[in-house]
Amino acid sequence: MTLTDYYTLLALELATLTLLFVPPVIAVIRMDNEATKEREAAKRRIAARQLAPANLPAIPDIGADPEEQT
Repeated sequence: MTLTDYYTLLALELATLTLLFVPPVIAVIRMDNEATKEREAAKRRIAARQLAPANLPAIPDIGADPEEQT
């Protein structure tokens, strides 16, 4: 095997490894970015929910307190 053949096979192996390992790494990075966005959105929703006024039913106006009338 000549030196040229060796480097040709080495380049072919490196290209093959690149094609096998790069796409999964990119997919993992994308999933991590999506998870980060979802966590940030959840934090914003929680903060908005905490800042929103409580959605409680209104207290009916039944007049003055009986204790105050006596």
